[in-house]
Amino acid sequence: MRRINTAFAAVAVLSASALLLTACAPGNTSSDAPSAGATEELPSTAWAVADAADVEDGGTLNLAINAMPVNWNTSEVDGNEVDTVNTVEPTTGGPIEIAEDGTAVVNPDYAVSAEVISDDPQVVEITLNPDAVWEDGTPITYKDYVGTWQALNGTNEEYLGASTAIYEDITAIESSGDDYTFTVTFGQITADWQSIFTTVLPTAVTATPEAFNTGYTTIPVPSSGPFMISDIDPSGQVVTMVRNPAWWGETPKLDTIIVKVVDGATQATAFGNSETDVLYISSNADAYQTATKRSDAEIQASGGLTWTHVTMNSAKGPLADETLRRAIGHSINRELISESANTPVGVAATTQGSYIFMPGQKGYEDNVGAAIGFDVEGAADLFDEAGYELNDDGLREKDGDVLTLSITVPAETPTNKQRAVQVQADLKDVGVTVELDEVPAAKYFSDYIIAGDYEMTSFSWQGTAFPISSSEALFSPVDSESNFTGITDESLEGLYDEVNAELDPDKRLEIADEIDKVLASYVPIVPLAPLPNVYAVKDGLVNYGAKQFQSVDWTVVGWAK
Repeated sequence: MRRINTAFAAVAVLSASALLLTACAPGNTSSDAPSAGATEELPSTAWAVADAADVEDGGTLNLAINAMPVNWNTSEVDGNEVDTVNTVEPTTGGPIEIAEDGTAVVNPDYAVSAEVISDDPQVVEITLNPDAVWEDGTPITYKDYVGTWQALNGTNEEYLGASTAIYEDITAIESSGDDYTFTVTFGQITADWQSIFTTVLPTAVTATPEAFNTGYTTIPVPSSGPFMISDIDPSGQVVTMVRNPAWWGETPKLDTIIVKVVDGATQATAFGNSETDVLYISSNADAYQTATKRSDAEIQASGGLTWTHVTMNSAKGPLADETLRRAIGHSINRELISESANTPVGVAATTQGSYIFMPGQKGYEDNVGAAIGFDVEGAADLFDEAGYELNDDGLREKDGDVLTLSITVPAETPTNKQRAVQVQADLKDVGVTVELDEVPAAKYFSDYIIAGDYEMTSFSWQGTAFPISSSEALFSPVDSESNFTGITDESLEGLYDEVNAELDPDKRLEIADEIDKVLASYVPIVPLAPLPNVYAVKDGLVNYGAKQFQSVDWTVVGWAK
């Protein structure tokens, strides 16, 4: 999973298994939104598919993000968010890519082969494509993988990596005789080893903690993809990408990609005015209505990987009480929140029942509903057990102090605020006062969530095709760069060690289910709703749009002939 921060919702940045966080897009205020009727399973990929021969040579793609990246190194904790990831995606790549069905396959632009050659110890051998180079012409070699591993394996805490998952299991990366063939040795069986090879950093980025952490706050990481960033305009809030002249693969169809900052509340308007070519609608009914009125556009909907939640900072204050957290979980009407999010864009509503898997993904079980499903009476009993009893004013109080909590939301992201208001209303019904704390959207993650300066919050997590190992950073260890809950459970570390060392897929799912049940029992997060990927795209755009797992091939993204 990965951390996200953009048009709604927060992989292969750090890795396909890294987590991204995300804020949210404008809210559902439309009075004539379509009713839910879609019950059929959504496709994994819904974009218009075209062969390269059927795509125009040239053209520009105009995209929008909510805010300029604060760090162009997506493996660094501040850079590991969806706006940044989406922006730099055409400039990155690695030996592994993800097929439509979510399986990992070798990307021939970057590697000839990548396979396990030994089980005891586990050794992976990768043969790189010798034609692959960084944008300055420097070859991409095993040394870049060594540097990336050393920066992200956790041995040097000065490197502020978003996650150490998988990297921390590697004991050696060694050349097999030249710069393009190398072996990766693991200290234990690591089933999701492919997840970290969807991208790599050049040695210049990983050379020192300073370079890694702050060296790319104003300049892009050198490109290894078919496009390169040619200009970053901080005043105009525009990023321009052009064809990478050092690219060794098939010539990209597009000439230019323009990514501009457009306030989340006005992205639909910008799309409706033909200022952008793609609009991420997610659960935004107003955006849906605006997009449907554009005559030269279509709506696409696929299964999604983004799930909303309420994260509780449980390191201090009343939320340190597990019983209270369970009471809060039972108090939140997740079904209603899901309905308000999904049905206005014509997609069936459902709740998020797992901390690891998405609905429809193999291994998914509704452990959340079983543990903290909506149950006002059960919540009341737990509030009483925690010592918070109803006073004469109908408010929960303990030792004479009324229970008052806060939920931090980024300004100008109405969908996020709407969820917070719904949580606020649900907790009011059980006697708990919740105050909304609106903070600047540009500083929401860096100054509040990552800094731990909040009590409750609601953003989104976005998963990947490697959900088991990637979920660990959210919950364990307690000082993980992506664990914003401030707590962990002692059993988790051992369970994650066990599941990551299990190559039998059925046994892995059994252990993952055990992890999921532990998480549901101590409630560091209240999962709310999975979100479909609903996009509006300009007619004629092919090989880009709504999808769940599939890697984008930026050489064939473009306009149909």
